[in-house]
Amino acid sequence: MKKRRNRRLLLFFILPILILVFFAFGCEWKEKKSSTGSGSGSSSPSPPALPPHDQAQVNILEMDPFAGQKLNQAYWTWLEAFCKAGPTHLIIADMPRVPDHFTRCIAPGYWASQMYALASTYAGVAWTPPEDPDAAYYYTIRDQIDAWWTGYIEGILGIMKKAPQTTAIIVINDYPDACGARLGVAIQNHLSPVGDRVTLGEVLWDWR
Repeated sequence: MKKRRNRRLLLFFILPILILVFFAFGCEWKEKKSSTGSGSGSSSPSPPALPPHDQAQVNILEMDPFAGQKLNQAYWTWLEAFCKAGPTHLIIADMPRVPDHFTRCIAPGYWASQMYALASTYAGVAWTPPEDPDAAYYYTIRDQIDAWWTGYIEGILGIMKKAPQTTAIIVINDYPDACGARLGVAIQNHLSPVGDRVTLGEVLWDWR
């Protein structure tokens, strides 16, 4: 009987202590979990900078800069980091590559009609479609063409403003009926805020 009473007394004193310990541990665990959760959800870590590099050249249209009629953000994130990592020379309009991107992003068709529609639309020329169905269709989607190419050049301008070591040449590999002069001059005008780091390139003035 006496042993049973001693056990009850012992339990009477120990039980409150155990409850306090359990409560304190639970509150600490909850606080740690809450702080960890809020920290992970507040902001995503910024992508690491690329290692420094010497003078390099990037032919943009050789890559994958577009996602439909929008920019491929993964590519442009990489390009910005690459330009910030060291002196970079951009090739903006490698003319033979333009029709392939036009076909994928805008619409398929005859390459000369694509080039004429792109250059004339982006340059703001009041053009009328030649006698072919492709150009007639491109004429009806001039806003899409202009928005697509304007977004591309705006992406380049944004990077060049953030990476002052970056230079650019606008047109390479111009060829008859590609309208490299008309497109190139329009791009050059758009890039005037960084114009001291941009060259037009060799264009065929007879095929504007």
